[in-house]
Amino acid sequence: MNQELPAPLRLEHYQKLVEISKELVTNHDLASLLSHIVQAACELSDAGAASLLLYNDKTKELYFQSATGLNESILRGLIVPLDGSLAGWVVKNDSMVNIPDVHKDERFFSKVEQASQVPTTSLAGIPLKLNGKVIGVLEVINKKVAHFSGYDMEVLSVLATQAALAIENTRLFQQSDQIAELVHELRTPLSSISTAAYLLQMEKIPDGQRMSLAKTIYSESQRLSDLASTFLDLARLESGRVSFIPSTFNLVAVIQEVILIFQSRIDQLSIQIQVNVQDSFPSILADREKIKQVLINLLSNAIKYNREGGQIEIAAAFDSDSVSVSIRDNGLGIQPEVLDHLFEKFYRAKPMENLITGTGLGLSICKTIIESHHGEISV
Repeated sequence: MNQELPAPLRLEHYQKLVEISKELVTNHDLASLLSHIVQAACELSDAGAASLLLYNDKTKELYFQSATGLNESILRGLIVPLDGSLAGWVVKNDSMVNIPDVHKDERFFSKVEQASQVPTTSLAGIPLKLNGKVIGVLEVINKKVAHFSGYDMEVLSVLATQAALAIENTRLFQQSDQIAELVHELRTPLSSISTAAYLLQMEKIPDGQRMSLAKTIYSESQRLSDLASTFLDLARLESGRVSFIPSTFNLVAVIQEVILIFQSRIDQLSIQIQVNVQDSFPSILADREKIKQVLINLLSNAIKYNREGGQIEIAAAFDSDSVSVSIRDNGLGIQPEVLDHLFEKFYRAKPMENLITGTGLGLSICKTIIESHHGEISV
């Protein structure tokens, strides 16, 4: 330990680490957990900003997952190369780095500085390790006074050890919870398939009923496939393993693309679509494909729960620091008591769940994507 550091401050840091350890153990929301870790790293090292990058061993990619003091909406999902970056060096060498001036180090990945528009001077990076494997990197930048000391590195190492365990525990907790939910939802289609298959074995069953049972087996197997793939998408989003790739794009153009996807169905039902967009609509910075996925899910619902000859209104507006999109239809309607549950996983309002096919996961996916962009979604 650095003996020049005042004893009261060292004691304060020890107490802070104990408090953080308790909080990390009980926090099972990954986004909240990661945010708490980077905030703690900033406080403990007196840094201007901190960030946490996770490493995907399968794709060999390192990507930003949480940051403080930086524009997190820009950085989240930004892929950092293993070669040509300080964080990549930390992963490959399983070692810490402490750089007083990053611009004098050829390993510095300047794209992060350009994306965040925050000048970087000093940087310290600590590997997040679990069972001997590096699962990410904890970084702090811009020490407020002088540069990061050996004491800072030691404190951050303790925090990194706690963080790695907490991240893995949270992932395991989420997986266990998600598997239980999925198994529960699989029971209904599996029961239908099992019953239909049993009845098909009866010799005296009429041909018409036999065909009906075969259709049941096919539709329920398709439902199982949709449920599994959609659930996988949601699980990846919630686990933080999906990279968000921000870019600047025309949101109005994306809205028009989504309408074209459903144009044949819209024409078939004679649905009228009205698009109201505020003049001089600006480009936005977000993950284009993820935002498009949200719009696809919402417009799909507006069509699916509509009526022949119905209407859909899509409106887009903006102010000085945000944009908003709303989708309204005059279809079957939603009961007031249902509204609070619409974004829950697997929730489907009665009696629609028996009339219209769906997984009950689409709006959960929309919510996760929008909140990952620090936005809000409501009904």
